Amino acid sequence: MLSLPVSSITWGALDTEHPFVGAILADLSHVRPDLGVIEWCSGTLIAPRVFLTAGHCTVGLDAWEVPKDKIWVSFSQPIFGPDAVLWPISDYVTHPDYWWGWMADPHDLGVVILQDAPTDVGLGVVAPPAFLDGLAARGTLKGTWFVNVGYGSDEQGRVTGWREFSLSEFRNLHKAWLYMSQNIHTGSGGTCYGDSGGPTFYKDGAAEYIVAVTSWGDAACKATNNNYRVDIPSSQTFIADMVRTYT
Repeated sequence: MLSLPVSSITWGALDTEHPFVGAILADLSHVRPDLGVIEWCSGTLIAPRVFLTAGHCTVGLDAWEVPKDKIWVSFSQPIFGPDAVLWPISDYVTHPDYWWGWMADPHDLGVVILQDAPTDVGLGVVAPPAFLDGLAARGTLKGTWFVNVGYGSDEQGRVTGWREFSLSEFRNLHKAWLYMSQNIHTGSGGTCYGDSGGPTFYKDGAAEYIVAVTSWGDAACKATNNNYRVDIPSSQTFIADMVRTYT
């Protein structure tokens, strides 16, 4: 079965706890007039103007030649409502070592830089270095449930414009990947098209850390939820550079 980059929440529920998780909106009218503004990807505000997402999201904007003045980020519920607030962007940056190849390390990270700092949404917290490795060494990953958040399509393929969350059970840890289940028959929800770039959270008591971003899974969005780690050295360096440059 073909595995694809993904972008939506499946078997989830409305999210009210992560106002700093938003959606990238892109106007594709230049591609086809009837497309208009679509939900492109998800992501997290991690610094006042720095919005963390997946590298294949920012590369895709280049590939589709979307003008920067036709790209926005929204944290609204819903993003297509009459009261939705759209934040203009000034730039976007893909990890310099990005190369899509799900068997290896594609460095699947990117950031979108907003023109102005959004108010009243807060900031997501990126996990410290080797955070997941520490959990693995302590033997606490097995049976762990992670929280996915995004604006993508649901299990019926619908993009509603609402931010939702789901829970996925741990499967395996790779040097670049966090592998999780999204098999509803074993209790897991997951992500799908439109959730790409959205955060995977680990709750540690009162603290909650972004440990990965939604990257890829099975084409039907019913079995595997495989997300790119942000606690590995290359991710930490890229994120720190972006925050330092644009803060």
